[in-house]
Amino acid sequence: MPTRISTQEALHALFHPRAVAVIGASDDTTKHGYIVLTNARNVGFRGGVYGISRRLTDVEGIPCHPDLASVPEQVDTAFLAIPAEAAIQAVRDCARAGLKAVIVGSAGYAESLDAGGAERQRALQAIAEQEGIRIVGPNCNGVYNAHHPLSIGFNTAHAKRQKPGGISIFSHSGALFDAMAGRLARLGAGLSLFASAGNEADMSVLDYMEYAIGHGPTRVIALLIDSLDDGARFRRLALAAHEAGKPVVALKIGGSAAGAAAAVAHSSRLAGDAASYRALFDASGVATVATLEGLMTAAALLDKYGRRPGLLGALSTSGAGASLIADRCAALGVPLAPLTEATHAAIDARKMFSRIGNPLDMGIFGGMRRAGEVPSLLMGDAGVSVALGLMHSMNPWQGDPIRAALARATAASGKPLLIVSPGGMPPEEQSAYAALGMDVFTETDSLLEGIGALISAEPRPMSGAPPGVATSPLPAGSLTEPESLRLLAGFGVPVVQTIECATVEEAQAAALRVGFPLVMKSVVRDVAHKSDLGLVRVGLTDPSAVADAYASIGPSVVVQTLIQGALEAIAGVTRADGVGLVLIAGLGGIYAEALNATTTWAMPVERDVLERDIAASPLGRVLSSARWKYPDALPALIALLLALQSAALAYGDAVQAIDVNPVILGAGAGGAIAVDALVIPRS
Repeated sequence: MPTRISTQEALHALFHPRAVAVIGASDDTTKHGYIVLTNARNVGFRGGVYGISRRLTDVEGIPCHPDLASVPEQVDTAFLAIPAEAAIQAVRDCARAGLKAVIVGSAGYAESLDAGGAERQRALQAIAEQEGIRIVGPNCNGVYNAHHPLSIGFNTAHAKRQKPGGISIFSHSGALFDAMAGRLARLGAGLSLFASAGNEADMSVLDYMEYAIGHGPTRVIALLIDSLDDGARFRRLALAAHEAGKPVVALKIGGSAAGAAAAVAHSSRLAGDAASYRALFDASGVATVATLEGLMTAAALLDKYGRRPGLLGALSTSGAGASLIADRCAALGVPLAPLTEATHAAIDARKMFSRIGNPLDMGIFGGMRRAGEVPSLLMGDAGVSVALGLMHSMNPWQGDPIRAALARATAASGKPLLIVSPGGMPPEEQSAYAALGMDVFTETDSLLEGIGALISAEPRPMSGAPPGVATSPLPAGSLTEPESLRLLAGFGVPVVQTIECATVEEAQAAALRVGFPLVMKSVVRDVAHKSDLGLVRVGLTDPSAVADAYASIGPSVVVQTLIQGALEAIAGVTRADGVGLVLIAGLGGIYAEALNATTTWAMPVERDVLERDIAASPLGRVLSSARWKYPDALPALIALLLALQSAALAYGDAVQAIDVNPVILGAGAGGAIAVDALVIPRS
C-alpha cells in the first residue's frame, strides 16, 4: 500500500502546485470543466495548466490531453469536473499518476438523500487510505491562493484576480466565496488563502486551519463552518494560532435543537448546538460573529490592528447617536468600558449640561472649544482598548475641529478609532478621516461585530484541575440513580444519603436509619423525570407511609434523607457533537428546561472561569444577592462543578452525559448537595 501523503505536504501541493489539471475539461462555457480551466489560466498562475479530455486537444489555447500520463510535466493537483460516480475511479487514477491532492467538485455524495451518495463518499475515503492521495471535498467549489496566484474553482470569485493580503478563509460553503471576497475588497483588505471544504471526506476545515497557522502570508484566519469534527483539536489549534500571532474569527451556521430535544439527559437538552459551540469558541479565544458582513469586517480589522483585548469607548455627535451605540452594544454583547473616576471627573469638568457616560454625547460640551480634549481623555482611559465614533457628514467648519480632536486622541493613545456614519459621507470627507488614520464604515452592527472580535478575550489554557481516576469501567446502558450517585460521590460530589431497598421491610429499616421525613424513589433506568411518572414520594413521616409508598412504586426503591433547601440548581455534563464534553450549570428542578437559564463551558475549565461566569448568570445573581442568606452555597456549587468535571474527564470518551438535578442549595443542604443523578455511558 502506498505511503499516505501527509496533510501538510498535500496542502502545500494544493496551494503551491507546479502544475494543475482539470479532469473533464470542456469547451462549453457553461460547464465547470471550462470555467475552472480558464479561471486557472486567466488569474495568472505561472505553472502548467492542462485539461484532461479524450475529445479535445485544447480549450482557448490551453492544451488538453487524453489522460494524466500524457501531460508533459508532473501535475501536483487536479480538479475533477466530472459526475460523482466517475470521480471515484478518477481519484484512483490521479493517485497512480503521482498527484498529491485532488479537488472533487461534484455533488452526489453524503449530502444527497439517496443511499448511493453515502456509499460513494465511503469509496472516496477508502481510495484516499489505500492510494495515499488526499482529497478536498467532495461537493465543493475549489481553492484559491492570492499570493501564488492560483485559482482552482468555479465560483465567481475564482474568475477574479483577488488582492493579495493577510486573510485566509476556510468555509464549508463555497458558494459564499464571492460575497466574502467582495466584502474584503470593499473594506480594503486582501485575501491570502481560500478553501471550500465541502463534505470533508478526507481533509477538514481544521486541516486548512493548521496549514494557515504555518503559512507566512496569512495573518488572520476566518472560518465559516457548519460543524467541527474535533473540538479538542480545534482548541489546540486556536491556541497555536494565538501563539503565532494569528487571530481566528468564526461564523457558525446551522445547528438544530431537534436532536437535543429527544435526549434523555437534561444536560443534553440544555447544552444545545449553539451554546456548546459558543463555549468552545470562548475557551479557545476565537472571536465569533453572527453575520457574513461581520465576519469579513472582523477579519479586516484584526488584519489591520491585531487583537486589542479590553473594552470599547464610544462617542457621538448627539445624544440619540450615543443611545443608539449603547443599545446596539447591549444587543450584540460588545462591552463598553466603565470610565475610571479620574477620566469621569476630567470629562465632567468640561460639560455644560446633562451627564457623562460611555458612550459620550459630544453635544453636551457646547462646542469644540470645551470638548477638544474629550476624545483624548476617553481614549486615554485605562479600560478602553478600542474607540468608536458615530459621526455624520459635516461642513468643514464643523468637521475639521472634530477630526483634529479625534486625530490627537488616536496619536496620544495609540488605540484604534473607528468611525461609523450610517448615512454615509462624500468621498472627500471620508478621505479626510482616512488621511488622519481613521476608517469610515456605514453599517453600525457589522462594525460592532468587528470591534467585538478586536476586543475579545484570549484563549484559556487547557490545563485546569487534573481528572480523577476511574476505578472501574462504565457499564452498558444508563446507570440507575443510586449507581450514579455512588460513582459521583467517589469523585467528591456531595450527595444525599441514599439506601437501596428490595423489600418493604428493608425500606422501613432504611427509613429508621435516615430519619423522618424522607424521600422514596423507584429505581429505574433511562428515566430523567421520575416525578413526572409518579415514581417519587416526598415527605414520608412514618413506617406506614413508607409501606404505602413502597406498594405503589416498588419493588426496587431508594430511601433518601429529605433535604430542605432554599434553591434548586442543575449541574451536568454532555457530549456535544463536534465540540466534545461540555459542563453546564444553572437554575434547576422544574425550572431547568422551562427557563433554560444555564451556562455552558467547554472542558476542561478552570475554577476562576467558573466563578466569573456563574457570577454573571441568573443563578449567580441569586446566590450573590443581598437577600440570599447562605454564603456557603456559591463556593460549594463551584466545588461540586469541579468534582463533576473530574468525574467526566476521568471517564473521557466513555461518558455521554451526566445529570445532577436537582442540586439543593442553602439551608439544610449545608452548601450544595446532589439529590438525584443520572450517568449515561457513550454508546
